[in-house]
Amino acid sequence: MKATIWTLLVLGLGGFFAWQVWGRLRVLLSMRKDDLRDYSSKTLGARLKNTLVYAFGQKKFFGGDQPAGIMHAVIFWGFVVLLFQVITMFTRGWCPEFYLPGLSPTQLGGPYGLIKDFFEVAVALGVLIALYRWLVQKPERLMGFLPAEAKLRSHSHWEAVVILIFIFSIMLSGLVYDASRIVLFAGTEDGMIEAQWQPVSRWIASYIGMDAERATCFGEIAWWVHNTVILVFLNLLPRSKHFHIITAIPNVFLGKVEPKGKLAKKDYEAEDAIFGRSQIQHFTQKQVLDMYSCTECGRCSSVCPATASGKVLAPRQFLLQLRDTLYGQQTTLLKAAGAALEMDVVVGDSKPVSDEVIWSCNACRACEEACPVNIEYVDKIVDIRQHLVQEVSRFPEELNRAFRGMETQSNPWGISADERDGWADGMQIPTLDSNPNPEYLYYVGCGSAFDANNKSNTQAFVKILMQGAVNFSILGKQELCNGETARRLGNEYLYQTMAQGLVETINACGAKKILVNCPHCFNTFKNEYPDFGGHWEIIRAATLVNELVKSGKVRMAKQFDKNVVYHDSCYYGRFNDVYEEPRQLLQAVPGTKLSEMAQNRNNAKCCGAGGGRMWLEEDKDKRVNMDRVDQALATQPDVIATSCPFCKIMLSSAVNEKGTENVKVMDLMEIVASNMDQA
Repeated sequence: MKATIWTLLVLGLGGFFAWQVWGRLRVLLSMRKDDLRDYSSKTLGARLKNTLVYAFGQKKFFGGDQPAGIMHAVIFWGFVVLLFQVITMFTRGWCPEFYLPGLSPTQLGGPYGLIKDFFEVAVALGVLIALYRWLVQKPERLMGFLPAEAKLRSHSHWEAVVILIFIFSIMLSGLVYDASRIVLFAGTEDGMIEAQWQPVSRWIASYIGMDAERATCFGEIAWWVHNTVILVFLNLLPRSKHFHIITAIPNVFLGKVEPKGKLAKKDYEAEDAIFGRSQIQHFTQKQVLDMYSCTECGRCSSVCPATASGKVLAPRQFLLQLRDTLYGQQTTLLKAAGAALEMDVVVGDSKPVSDEVIWSCNACRACEEACPVNIEYVDKIVDIRQHLVQEVSRFPEELNRAFRGMETQSNPWGISADERDGWADGMQIPTLDSNPNPEYLYYVGCGSAFDANNKSNTQAFVKILMQGAVNFSILGKQELCNGETARRLGNEYLYQTMAQGLVETINACGAKKILVNCPHCFNTFKNEYPDFGGHWEIIRAATLVNELVKSGKVRMAKQFDKNVVYHDSCYYGRFNDVYEEPRQLLQAVPGTKLSEMAQNRNNAKCCGAGGGRMWLEEDKDKRVNMDRVDQALATQPDVIATSCPFCKIMLSSAVNEKGTENVKVMDLMEIVASNMDQA
């Protein structure tokens, strides 16, 4: 009778679970193929490494918010270890003495029993901590109390509490079941081995007593509770945030192994080409898997500079709105069976995602760096921007000037292209005309060429190059904007036109090594221009100057004697993992006293200029750059050091607005040049 009831239960609840997962899988497979992904065998090693480090190793849970991170890691590892116990207990519904191969008590079952005992207790304690956080502590990140997540407040949190109670029940019933077996098989070799290796189960067995009938009753109840709760639990997964238990590992495995800062090149000549993502069926398979995999932990929103500065964007809420839209339209998508569909757009007034949400993003990747399951947010936001810019021409009015400037003068300031080399007046800088075969081509970039505050960075860098006898040239008036700003703002077509033009210009001069002193230029050249035929060696200014200083070609002669705090730019830092190099250069300047902001390196807060936000107005009480400068001023610096022209503009503006005239914002090259031996 037990086997019959168990069979019906498995077929019923197990079948319903399979039907739900099949529906989600069919929707996933019906979505567009990914633009960027390389799923060939060449990337297998990188994918396996990511899976081991981020999925099984739970790397992102060991920083920041504790003990929550360790708690989650323990619960995850417990589920991995106890999977063998679950298979064993399920199978014993038909074969009461079943053991998995190799896990009988006389084989590895004893050591496994010890590990299992430990994790059942550890997971149970983790659940109690989690319940305390949900019901008593109620941290802002977890509960969705951020202003930009107001809609999330209406979501009931009963689901999380129920799931935690389920997990606790599974752990407790597993221990009681093993305790009953210790009593029932006390006189056998298997029973003695299990008792020896399972101290917690043995302790529980002492409370059950040696009455076989009592132990049988406890064991049967524990077995049914354990297995039935798991079957019910499985059926909640596809309908809740806990679907990530199934999808998170595949999401990490299938995630980006291409450069983190790279966006996909869109093929506008393809048969199924779209000019942006505006409807739910426009999203790619990996983007939908991201939606399935959100744990709703709020780590993304808690580090988002837009959220922190009071804007309407919260990455978690943005993704959940897309996911809820997807779930609400699943039936329509399945009925279409891959046929062309026209569905409601997801962005706009009275739509799941407002325009303001999309334009609030700094594309800084802080959310992606924090996400424990490696969800990608920036590509989705840029894809929706492409729809707003290229399909419906609906974007903030102030962007007209930037777009027009890039189209007509090849710079977002709209300053005459004839003034691109104006910063070099009187400096006798070598150009390709005077030095046609340089070792390095120095690409100045728009920020360093046109912004008055940044021309000093450019002049400082070329002084260092000259002092170090570096063989370099500049393009001068031939230099064009690389289009990075246009791309992040959603004007992909303009970006591609600009990229093709600049690649042709640089390739025509035969350059092989490109020098840059801007992280946006660096990321674009290194990670994105290879798609357009730009295959060069890209060298950061700090890399070369560090080498010049170490070799003695550039000598530091003066004492700087300043308290310096370094601001990590997003596009050097989170996009390209450049953290130590700028600090090494600062430490090479005599007298520099280097300190760190509360948020630094991969956790550094954006200056507010990224993602094209440089060209968008901010409300006075919603300024990202003011938040970042507050962090810098907390270190009591004399100098805030940067390695990005856009960061320098934003931080200088905030410093000036705060009236802290005794604090300077300086580029690394300015600091080095002002302290090097001029002889």
